[in-house]
Amino acid sequence: MNTDHVERKGRKGSDFFAGLAVVAFYTVLTVALTWPLAPRMTRDIAADLGDPVLNAWILAWDATHLGRGVWNANIFHPHPHTLAYSEHLLPQAIQILPLYAVTKNPILCYNVLFLSTFALSGLGMFLLARELTGSRTAAFIAGLAYALAPYRFSTLSHLQVLSSAWMPFALYGLRRYFGSGRVLPLAGGAAAWLLQNLSCGYYLLFFSPVVLLYIAWEITTRRRWTDVRTLMHVGAACAVVGLATVPFLLPYLRLRDLGFSARSLAETDKFSADAYAYLTADPNLRLVGGFMRAWPKAEGALFPGFTITALAMLALVATLREASLVRWLTYLLAGSCVMLVAMVFGWTLRLPFLKITSFSRVLWIVIALGAVLLTISPEARSAAKRWWSHPVGMLSTLTLFAIVMSFGPHIHAKGRVVVDPSLYALFYDFVPGFDGLRVPARYGMIAALGLAALAGVGVRLLETAGLGALALVAALLIVVESFAVPIGVNDNWVVYKQPGLQPLPPTLTLEPAAEETYRFVAGLPASTAIVELPLGEPAFDIPSRTTTAT
Repeated sequence: MNTDHVERKGRKGSDFFAGLAVVAFYTVLTVALTWPLAPRMTRDIAADLGDPVLNAWILAWDATHLGRGVWNANIFHPHPHTLAYSEHLLPQAIQILPLYAVTKNPILCYNVLFLSTFALSGLGMFLLARELTGSRTAAFIAGLAYALAPYRFSTLSHLQVLSSAWMPFALYGLRRYFGSGRVLPLAGGAAAWLLQNLSCGYYLLFFSPVVLLYIAWEITTRRRWTDVRTLMHVGAACAVVGLATVPFLLPYLRLRDLGFSARSLAETDKFSADAYAYLTADPNLRLVGGFMRAWPKAEGALFPGFTITALAMLALVATLREASLVRWLTYLLAGSCVMLVAMVFGWTLRLPFLKITSFSRVLWIVIALGAVLLTISPEARSAAKRWWSHPVGMLSTLTLFAIVMSFGPHIHAKGRVVVDPSLYALFYDFVPGFDGLRVPARYGMIAALGLAALAGVGVRLLETAGLGALALVAALLIVVESFAVPIGVNDNWVVYKQPGLQPLPPTLTLEPAAEETYRFVAGLPASTAIVELPLGEPAFDIPSRTTTAT
């Protein structure tokens, strides 16, 4: 008997049941932490009656119009490609097709997808972290850190932003491929990458550079640049993902040809993260939401969590020590990082003999010094190479990249520009598509991805040091820091520009005569256009959206 084959088969079976158990646990935890949605899923909607209702309508339209006519949605007649006025959500619609076919209930379908984004995100990170650390405990806690990232609770009304589960699956597949050389994991990683591209236009542009950087890191650290087989496999995977994505971009490009303009820099700045966004939590987080309020603004609650950050920092510091950095290089790195971070938060140094006020100038000085040191010191080059070759080096770089990009075209500290321009401005000017996005702060989810994976490495270090009980405490703290029960359900927008308006009811339901109205509308000729009123006051647009979605 081939004992190796039996052992591998038993391990695969064990991993499969471990995955099922993890998904079950994350699902139960999701239901508990999004209470009171679960018992009301067929008639009420998570978060508010703004974008969630719009997205429920999009899902219903997709589910009933898959095919050539899907892009010409029944809004803004007679304009073409109107589905492309927002996210198309086609992968999400395919996920709920069986449920919609049975129930014809777009609200239920939306809520099922809403809950699934948490559990699937946890599973994807569990698999990635287990591959990186070899520890199920570390993987489980990393999954918690990603599924329950505090940022997710600040964006509950945006299904497309919550639909970030495919990112860790994509990295997991790539990691498995580079470790085993088998094509199947590569195909799985490419499929996850494609699903992520199509699930959210932001992640198409935000996450794709991360994937390419990760691939380059794997090829470099494994010395595969001369391996023709690897380059052909990876090149083919990238080409397939690119070609499969293009048809879903064409309607958006046609809208540009019809006169839809790019987002202005002023609008992009408005929805960029302030430096203090990472010290600002969503007010609905019961533990930290009340005091982590450094700079509240729209799309500006990117607080990553105390426990997740501490675990990630543990992984970073331990890996820097393992790299055996020489003492002077350690001091240089630490001092430079402290100085640059302080300047991002708007602090400067003004002494009689020394004045440090320009972030850009200091950054270039640090880069120049680093280049000189690496050039003249073999010891520094060796230490830097050891650190960069470790997964923590790659994950730290990806996290830092995401944080810097979340600041948008200019870095602000409490509303004041401290860096002009920022890295994002280069993408805005030279990478097609970036000028069509208005919320750079949504890079916060990719920062959460990197921090969660780093947290898994941190937990593994605790296990190795015999502090497994402390890791379990960390898991509990992650849940506590993200506790937001009860979450909003059917929340209404009540900030009116016009005085004296009657507040909307807490719940919008169909009137008895609505069914008759919809039967009448369904019987009208296909060429009929319907005008829905009222318009102009944002709060009173909600009933119009609800009518469309129902």
